[in-house]
Amino acid sequence: MWACGLCVLALSSPGEAAGPQQGSVAGVPASLAREPWFRVFLRDGQILSTVGEFTRVDDAVLLQVPLGAPGTTGTPETRTVTIAASAVDWPRTDAYRDALRRAQFEQAGGERAYAVFTEEVAATLRDVAVLPDPLERIRRLEAARVQLARWPASHHGYRAEEVAQTLSVVDDLLNGMRAAAGQKTFTLALTAGTPPAPVAPAVPLLPPPTLQDMIAQALGLAPRVADATERMLLLRSAEAMLTQSQGIDRGWARTTRRQIHRQIETETNVTRKYERLRAWMLDKTSQMLAAADVRGLMRVREDLVARDIKLERRRPAEVASLLATLDMRLESARRHRLLLQRWTERQPALQAYAIAVTPHLAASTALPRALEDVKALSGPEPGLLSAAEVQLATARGDAHRAPVPDEARTAHQLWLSAQQLAARALQTRRGAIRSGNLQQAWEASAAAAGALMLLQQLRVDVPALLRPPALPATGTP
Repeated sequence: MWACGLCVLALSSPGEAAGPQQGSVAGVPASLAREPWFRVFLRDGQILSTVGEFTRVDDAVLLQVPLGAPGTTGTPETRTVTIAASAVDWPRTDAYRDALRRAQFEQAGGERAYAVFTEEVAATLRDVAVLPDPLERIRRLEAARVQLARWPASHHGYRAEEVAQTLSVVDDLLNGMRAAAGQKTFTLALTAGTPPAPVAPAVPLLPPPTLQDMIAQALGLAPRVADATERMLLLRSAEAMLTQSQGIDRGWARTTRRQIHRQIETETNVTRKYERLRAWMLDKTSQMLAAADVRGLMRVREDLVARDIKLERRRPAEVASLLATLDMRLESARRHRLLLQRWTERQPALQAYAIAVTPHLAASTALPRALEDVKALSGPEPGLLSAAEVQLATARGDAHRAPVPDEARTAHQLWLSAQQLAARALQTRRGAIRSGNLQQAWEASAAAAGALMLLQQLRVDVPALLRPPALPATGTP
């Protein structure tokens, strides 16, 4: 009995049916495969024609909109524009996209692919009908059912209703086979497989847009585009397309040209105003940043927002960039103000340290002069050598007694290293004088050179401690 039912099912498989296709799309253009004109439906009723599919990224939708008649390749020039995802009627847009994909699949050979598939299923059913083992028949029929159920979902819903009818017959047969085999319970998960795709209602495909449609679309799309550069490009493209008079009503063209010119003039004026606003903000805040004027920068921020409101907030992206720059400068000014206050508070300690060190750094004092002679192997004279040793002893005592502020620790380490090298240079020079050993004199020269180099660095670092901290780099223009 079940074998007979399978044979009937195999002989009447959907691949042999010739009736109308449920869920198919009416009005498929002949050039569908070459020019996939997708549509994006907006909530206010406007319909956007796009070349290829749109791309949705978070809250933005990227569209390839046409900007002229198709060229030699059959595809028109396009430009990528971005609109807000919230402006799109997604149910209508998704339904149209699915309908177009289904039509593309049908035109690309969907009927042949479906016939091959159903023939494979029918062959499986014929094989199942002659199997002697009832459990093997059930297993093979369940596998065939899974194949059927997966077809619509992986083929854009093509022939979904016919597949659903076939699945209904297969389920009846499976239930009867299980009952006959004594299977009173069974796991639905093992037999249900992938549910068939729902049958979508017929969605008529729209014809390719005319040149007039493209112009109207560019003009209507411009106010929706957030980026000013994209907006101006759309208007310029619409203006350029108007020069192609094929199929464009002359009266409509004159009215539209005036409208485009008004919008371009408005955009140009707004751009100039925001350029002046940017120049004013950068110049004003540069002066205040140099003075660490935190309150002044806060007032500029408030003024910038107020001026943007007066300009009807026509450039949100540019103002956001200006505010980000201003906030970075404000943070830098706050940090600089804090450093200035700390430096002011630390001034007495820094000055005390500088007073203890600076007298020993002057090139005219005995120690640096003696070290120059030791370095050149030209002396020094006994009196200068003795004076340098006295000065070095005094410097060492001052270095141990003077409090060292945190800001001066690096300079202090250099000062201690300079003293050690200077002591080595003077002691080695005295030894060379006593022994008459030229090699020993050269060793003293090397130590003196190192000490002189550190003294030169200290002549830069110690005065720097008394200067106010420099403005930190902000990385902004």
